[in-house]
Order: sequence, then structure tokens, then C-alpha cells
Amino acid sequence: NCGALSESLLDSELFGHEKGAFTGAVATRKGAFELADGGTLFLDEVGELPMETQAALLRVIEGKGFRRVGGTEMIQPDVRLVVATNRDLRGASSDGSFREDLYYRLEVIPLHLPPLRERREDIRLLVDHFMVKKCGEMNIPLKRLSAEAVKGLISYPWPGNVRELENLVRRLAALYPQDEISAEIIEQELRAAGALRASQSEALPEEATLTQAVEQHLQRYFAQFGDQLPPAGLYQRVLADVEQPLLIAALTATGGNQLKAADLLGLNRNTLRKKIRDYGINIYRGAG
Repeated sequence: NCGALSESLLDSELFGHEKGAFTGAVATRKGAFELADGGTLFLDEVGELPMETQAALLRVIEGKGFRRVGGTEMIQPDVRLVVATNRDLRGASSDGSFREDLYYRLEVIPLHLPPLRERREDIRLLVDHFMVKKCGEMNIPLKRLSAEAVKGLISYPWPGNVRELENLVRRLAALYPQDEISAEIIEQELRAAGALRASQSEALPEEATLTQAVEQHLQRYFAQFGDQLPPAGLYQRVLADVEQPLLIAALTATGGNQLKAADLLGLNRNTLRKKIRDYGINIYRGAG
């Protein structure tokens, strides 16, 4: 995942390093290209690569090979390269944020994966898969969705694509004790998500407004429990549930500028990039 690694670590992860190449390099280490020799290497979020690493990647693709960090030996691996991105690399190559020569080297057999709203027949299959996965992780009985609940999911536009669906299923598994999730629960969850997204798009929020957005989200969160105590492990569950809308609000406030959003939140930019990736936030189409 190229978007989850800091620039200082990328070259070492991709191309390896020699012992003593930098502080902490206590042994020679092969990188991803060497490990994939004779096979396939998948680079996710390739549009997030810094320019220097783009140049090195171009050299590998052109068959000129690479040297490990701190090394002198030229290594020329035989690797099938598959890359993915949610960015418009053609547009990025036009505005200079992605190397044009690398773009044309990568665009040999392009495959376009439609957003979830354009392949709604996958939703039921994905829900079943994620529910088995999440219930297994939490060691709780498997839950199911009613037929009407599934219809509600199919009618939703899913601006956050598959990761938004996965996060919803995780929430359903964690927060609702009943064996069957009803259409009313789905309607409540999707209404809350839509209301929060609408409130974030109305204006460019300052820090106080960001706090208000999170407070409103928390109020809706606790309202569903009524007089009942919320489930155990509340801190981690609330944190995961609130963090995503906070990130979306900050990105909306800064027009999708990750550096400004990181400054606003007091986060390292690489930490923010990883969280954007983890939550499936599409900053290029707009928040959410």
C-alpha cells in the first residue's frame, strides 16, 4: 500500500536495503520487487508515490533495474506489475503531480472497477461476507439481515464504496444484539450517515464546527441505546465510529487538501493518508 508508507520508508520497502544503509538497518533486507521475482507484485494507491520513487519505478519497468538502498549491485527482477489507484492518473500526469512517462508505462491493460452503486448485485454477497468476518473477529453469534434490510442497503448510493459498507456491517455486528437486523435499523443507520454528510457539505467548518459535528454524531450514537447500557469495548467502538466523520469534515473544510487537513487535525500527513485509505474516504470526488 503505497499510500500507507512514509516517503522515507518507501524505497526500502520496494527495493530493499543493505546492512548499515541507515540507522536501524541491522541486516540486509530484500524489498518487494526482489521478493516478487518470477511472480506478481501488486502496488495499491500507486498515485500516492512521491516523484523520486516514481522515477525509480519507471527505471525498473524499463528493465534498467534498481539498487538496494545503500547497495551497489544492480538487480533486475522479472516481475508482473499490477497497480491500483482511485486517482485520475491521466489528469494527474497533465497537471504534473504524476509522471506522464510512468503513466503511459503503467496503462497497458487498464481495468475499471465500477463504484458499488453501479454493481448493486454485489451488495448482498459483500454483506454476508463481512458479517461472517466481523462476527468471527468479535467471537459473537452470526447475525443476518432481513430481506427488507437488504433492500434498504441496495437503494443506498454508497459514496464511500465497499469500505463504507464494511464499516456499516462492523457497526451492525458490534452494536445490535438481535440475531436479525431489521429494515428499521438499516434506515436509522443510513439516515444518520446521510445527515452527517449533508451537515459537513453545507459549509467549510472551523475547529468549533468540527467539534459540533462530532458531538452531534455522538448524541445520535448514544440515543439508540435508550436506558440500556452500551456494549462492552465502548471506547474503541466509539473512536472508530467518530473518527471517520471527523476526517471527512476536516477534508471537506480544506477542499481535500491532505496537508491542510492534517494540520487542522494535528496529525502527521502520513498518518492521515493511512486513515483515509483505511476508511475508504474518496478525497478526489469530495468528502465521503
